[in-house]
Amino acid sequence: YPDGLRQDSSNPNPVDAWNFGIQMVALNYQNDDHMMELCYGKFIDNGGCGYVLKPNYLINLEKSKYNPFDYLKQPLILSKDINEYPQRLILTIISGQFLCRSSEKTDDIPDPYVIISTHGILCDQQIKKTKFIENNGFNPIWNETFQFDIYFPQMCLVRFDVYDYDIFTRDDRLAYFCLPMTTMQTGYRHIHLKAIDNDSTYSTLFVHVAIENK
Repeated sequence: YPDGLRQDSSNPNPVDAWNFGIQMVALNYQNDDHMMELCYGKFIDNGGCGYVLKPNYLINLEKSKYNPFDYLKQPLILSKDINEYPQRLILTIISGQFLCRSSEKTDDIPDPYVIISTHGILCDQQIKKTKFIENNGFNPIWNETFQFDIYFPQMCLVRFDVYDYDIFTRDDRLAYFCLPMTTMQTGYRHIHLKAIDNDSTYSTLFVHVAIENK
Protein backbone atom coordinates (compact mmCIF):
# COMPACT_ATOMS: atom_id res chain seq x y z
CA TYR A 1 0.00 0.00 0.00
CA PRO A 2 -0.18 2.07 -2.10
CA ASP A 3 -0.59 -0.59 -4.78
CA GLY A 4 -0.69 0.29 -8.46
CA LEU A 5 -2.82 -2.78 -9.18
CA ARG A 6 -5.48 -1.94 -6.60
CA GLN A 7 -8.73 -0.77 -8.21
CA ASP A 8 -10.93 -0.15 -5.19
CA SER A 9 -10.71 2.20 -2.21
CA SER A 10 -9.81 -0.43 0.36
CA ASN A 11 -7.64 0.48 3.32
CA PRO A 12 -4.68 -1.09 5.11
CA ASN A 13 -4.88 -1.90 8.79
CA PRO A 14 -3.75 1.33 10.52
CA VAL A 15 -3.06 -0.51 13.79
CA ASP A 16 0.05 -2.04 12.23
CA ALA A 17 1.48 1.45 11.65
CA TRP A 18 0.37 2.82 15.03
CA ASN A 19 2.18 -0.06 16.73
CA PHE A 20 5.43 1.40 15.40
CA GLY A 21 4.62 4.94 16.52
CA ILE A 22 3.76 6.22 13.04
CA GLN A 23 1.69 9.37 13.49
CA MET A 24 0.17 9.75 10.01
CA VAL A 25 -1.48 6.81 8.24
CA ALA A 26 -3.00 7.32 4.78
CA LEU A 27 -6.58 6.04 4.59
CA ASN A 28 -9.40 6.46 2.08
CA TYR A 29 -11.99 8.42 4.03
CA GLN A 30 -14.61 7.88 1.33
CA ASN A 31 -14.74 4.19 2.28
CA ASP A 32 -16.37 3.47 5.64
CA ASP A 33 -14.80 0.05 6.10
CA HIS A 34 -13.49 -1.73 9.20
CA MET A 35 -10.14 0.05 9.00
CA MET A 36 -11.72 3.51 8.90
CA GLU A 37 -13.83 2.54 11.90
CA LEU A 38 -10.63 1.74 13.81
CA CYS A 39 -9.34 5.17 12.82
CA TYR A 40 -12.51 6.86 14.09
CA GLY A 41 -12.13 4.99 17.37
CA LYS A 42 -8.46 5.85 17.74
CA PHE A 43 -9.09 9.60 17.56
CA ILE A 44 -11.94 9.67 20.05
CA ASP A 45 -9.21 10.14 22.64
CA ASN A 46 -8.63 13.68 23.91
CA GLY A 47 -11.85 15.03 22.46
CA GLY A 48 -10.91 14.07 18.92
CA CYS A 49 -8.28 16.80 18.60
CA GLY A 50 -5.49 14.31 17.94
CA TYR A 51 -2.89 15.69 20.34
CA VAL A 52 -2.04 12.65 22.46
CA LEU A 53 1.46 11.94 23.75
CA LYS A 54 2.88 8.60 22.68
CA PRO A 55 3.52 5.96 25.34
CA ASN A 56 6.99 6.17 26.88
CA TYR A 57 8.13 2.95 25.23
CA LEU A 58 7.55 4.52 21.80
CA ILE A 59 9.57 7.59 22.78
CA ASN A 60 12.46 5.91 24.59
CA LEU A 61 12.92 2.91 22.33
CA GLU A 62 16.40 2.02 23.55
CA LYS A 63 15.31 2.01 27.16
CA SER A 64 12.12 0.04 26.66
CA LYS A 65 13.40 -2.47 24.06
CA TYR A 66 9.92 -2.35 22.58
CA ASN A 67 9.40 -4.58 19.54
CA PRO A 68 5.84 -5.08 18.23
CA PHE A 69 7.00 -8.07 16.14
CA ASP A 70 8.14 -10.01 19.20
CA TYR A 71 4.66 -10.73 20.50
CA LEU A 72 5.73 -13.76 22.55
CA LYS A 73 8.30 -11.94 24.68
CA GLN A 74 6.74 -8.48 24.77
CA PRO A 75 4.77 -9.10 27.99
CA LEU A 76 8.06 -10.03 29.70
CA ILE A 77 9.85 -6.72 29.00
CA LEU A 78 7.41 -4.53 30.89
CA SER A 79 8.90 -2.63 33.80
CA LYS A 80 8.25 0.43 35.94
CA ASP A 81 10.68 2.36 33.74
CA ILE A 82 8.15 2.60 30.90
CA ASN A 83 5.09 3.28 33.08
CA GLU A 84 3.00 0.60 31.40
CA TYR A 85 1.33 -2.13 33.41
CA PRO A 86 -0.71 -5.08 32.15
CA GLN A 87 -4.42 -4.82 32.85
CA ARG A 88 -7.36 -7.16 32.84
CA LEU A 89 -10.47 -5.80 31.14
CA ILE A 90 -13.66 -7.48 32.39
CA LEU A 91 -16.69 -6.72 30.23
CA THR A 92 -20.23 -7.85 30.91
CA ILE A 93 -22.52 -7.46 27.92
CA ILE A 94 -25.84 -7.11 29.71
CA SER A 95 -28.38 -6.09 27.10
CA GLY A 96 -29.14 -4.12 23.95
CA GLN A 97 -31.73 -1.46 23.21
CA PHE A 98 -33.42 -0.47 19.94
CA LEU A 99 -30.97 -2.34 17.72
CA CYS A 100 -31.25 -1.23 14.12
CA ARG A 101 -32.18 -3.68 11.38
CA SER A 102 -30.14 -4.69 8.39
CA SER A 103 -30.62 -2.44 5.35
CA GLU A 104 -31.04 -5.64 3.31
CA LYS A 105 -33.67 -7.15 5.63
CA THR A 106 -35.82 -4.25 6.79
CA ASP A 107 -38.83 -6.51 7.48
CA ASP A 108 -36.84 -9.10 9.40
CA ILE A 109 -36.57 -9.05 13.20
CA PRO A 110 -32.88 -9.48 14.01
CA ASP A 111 -31.33 -12.31 16.01
CA PRO A 112 -28.54 -10.19 17.49
CA TYR A 113 -25.21 -11.15 18.98
CA VAL A 114 -22.17 -9.08 19.92
CA ILE A 115 -18.53 -9.55 18.97
CA ILE A 116 -16.00 -7.82 21.21
CA SER A 117 -12.49 -7.51 19.82
CA THR A 118 -9.29 -5.84 20.99
CA HIS A 119 -6.82 -4.32 18.53
CA GLY A 120 -3.22 -3.51 19.37
CA ILE A 121 0.06 -5.38 19.26
CA LEU A 122 -0.24 -9.09 18.51
CA CYS A 123 -0.26 -10.30 22.11
CA ASP A 124 -3.26 -8.04 22.83
CA GLN A 125 -5.46 -9.05 19.88
CA GLN A 126 -8.44 -11.08 21.06
CA ILE A 127 -12.00 -11.79 19.95
CA LYS A 128 -14.98 -12.84 22.11
CA LYS A 129 -18.58 -13.45 21.10
CA THR A 130 -21.95 -13.65 22.84
CA LYS A 131 -24.71 -16.09 22.01
CA PHE A 132 -27.44 -14.87 19.67
CA ILE A 133 -30.89 -13.89 20.93
CA GLU A 134 -33.71 -15.06 18.72
CA ASN A 135 -36.16 -12.52 17.28
CA ASN A 136 -35.41 -9.63 19.61
CA GLY A 137 -33.82 -6.42 18.43
CA PHE A 138 -35.79 -4.29 20.88
CA ASN A 139 -34.28 -5.36 24.21
CA PRO A 140 -32.14 -8.51 23.89
CA ILE A 141 -30.51 -9.71 27.12
CA TRP A 142 -27.18 -11.57 27.03
CA ASN A 143 -25.69 -11.05 30.50
CA GLU A 144 -22.37 -12.62 29.47
CA THR A 145 -18.98 -11.74 30.94
CA PHE A 146 -15.63 -11.78 29.12
CA GLN A 147 -12.06 -11.17 30.23
CA PHE A 148 -9.26 -9.64 28.17
CA ASP A 149 -5.67 -9.59 29.40
CA ILE A 150 -4.08 -6.50 27.85
CA TYR A 151 -0.34 -5.95 28.15
CA PHE A 152 -0.17 -2.58 26.37
CA PRO A 153 -3.38 -0.69 27.28
CA GLN A 154 -2.21 2.60 25.73
CA MET A 155 -1.98 0.89 22.33
CA CYS A 156 -5.24 -1.04 22.59
CA LEU A 157 -8.58 -0.31 20.91
CA VAL A 158 -11.77 -2.05 22.05
CA ARG A 159 -14.41 -2.67 19.43
CA PHE A 160 -18.06 -3.75 19.71
CA ASP A 161 -19.84 -5.15 16.65
CA VAL A 162 -23.50 -6.18 16.63
CA TYR A 163 -24.51 -8.82 14.08
CA ASP A 164 -27.77 -10.40 12.99
CA TYR A 165 -27.46 -14.19 13.04
CA ASP A 166 -28.78 -16.05 10.00
CA ILE A 167 -28.69 -19.81 9.62
CA PHE A 168 -28.88 -19.82 5.81
CA THR A 169 -26.97 -16.73 4.66
CA ARG A 170 -24.09 -14.66 5.98
CA ASP A 171 -24.69 -12.72 9.16
CA ASP A 172 -25.39 -9.03 8.64
CA ARG A 173 -23.50 -6.43 10.65
CA LEU A 174 -25.95 -3.97 12.20
CA ALA A 175 -23.89 -1.48 14.20
CA TYR A 176 -20.54 -0.92 15.87
CA PHE A 177 -18.54 1.23 18.25
CA CYS A 178 -14.79 1.49 18.78
CA LEU A 179 -12.76 3.37 21.38
CA PRO A 180 -9.32 3.38 23.04
CA MET A 181 -9.14 1.19 26.12
CA THR A 182 -7.62 4.09 28.08
CA THR A 183 -10.84 6.11 27.63
CA MET A 184 -13.13 3.41 29.02
CA GLN A 185 -14.82 4.30 32.29
CA THR A 186 -15.62 1.60 34.82
CA GLY A 187 -19.08 0.75 36.10
CA TYR A 188 -22.40 0.43 34.30
CA ARG A 189 -22.36 2.19 30.93
CA HIS A 190 -24.47 2.63 27.82
CA ILE A 191 -22.53 2.36 24.56
CA HIS A 192 -24.12 4.42 21.79
CA LEU A 193 -23.64 2.45 18.59
CA LYS A 194 -22.99 3.78 15.11
CA ALA A 195 -24.47 2.41 11.89
CA ILE A 196 -22.15 0.70 9.43
CA ASP A 197 -22.13 3.90 7.35
CA ASN A 198 -20.95 5.70 10.53
CA ASP A 199 -24.22 7.57 11.08
CA SER A 200 -25.57 7.95 14.59
CA THR A 201 -28.32 5.57 15.73
CA TYR A 202 -30.63 5.11 18.70
CA SER A 203 -29.10 1.68 19.30
CA THR A 204 -27.21 1.10 22.55
CA LEU A 205 -25.49 -1.67 24.47
CA PHE A 206 -25.80 -1.76 28.25
CA VAL A 207 -22.55 -3.08 29.71
CA HIS A 208 -20.54 -3.27 32.90
CA VAL A 209 -16.83 -2.41 32.72
CA ALA A 210 -14.17 -3.38 35.25
CA ILE A 211 -10.41 -2.87 34.85
CA GLU A 212 -7.87 -4.52 37.14
CA ASN A 213 -4.10 -4.26 37.27
CA LYS A 214 -2.47 -7.63 36.73
